Amino acid sequence: MDNYDLVVLKTVAICEYGVRSVAAKYIMKCDDDTFVRVDAAMKEAKKVHGDRSLYVGNINYYHRPLRHGKWAVTYEEWPEEEYPPYANGPGYIVSSDIAKFIVSEFEEHKLRLFKMEDVSMGMWVEQFNSSRPVEYLHSVKFCQFGCIEGYYTAHYQSPRQMICMWDKLQHHGKPQCCNMR
Repeated sequence: MDNYDLVVLKTVAICEYGVRSVAAKYIMKCDDDTFVRVDAAMKEAKKVHGDRSLYVGNINYYHRPLRHGKWAVTYEEWPEEEYPPYANGPGYIVSSDIAKFIVSEFEEHKLRLFKMEDVSMGMWVEQFNSSRPVEYLHSVKFCQFGCIEGYYTAHYQSPRQMICMWDKLQHHGKPQCCNMR
């Protein structure tokens, strides 16, 4: 069953898979309509030296909950005036130690689940950060609103656009957008 409300649980499952099944150093979550330049995303993650904990993406700082409209959040759901820093949902990376923490907290029924998966991840990283420091890496090249030249990720891409973007990477050697639908 596929439903937006299940995305937060799918995100926990991604963390579990990346830790228990493949022993990954980093876990990347991205939407199915996001084209990812894996090489560029990994290069960005590797800017953090050593085994430091990291959270990489297009980070929102001091973002306030919307109280009306499609993404409305009630005061009962979120009483605070601001969300913790969080990376936009179309594509972000966490280190495996953060993923392990998320899985452990989930299994112990201590993980706070919020209806927006990207905000949930921000809450979880903030909780992890309270005991072990996390390096936050912000880049607009994790594009949430479409495609920008030099992108690491491009959101809202159709299958046709993704094929075009792949072809441009292969033939021109540089990331270029494809503006067809």
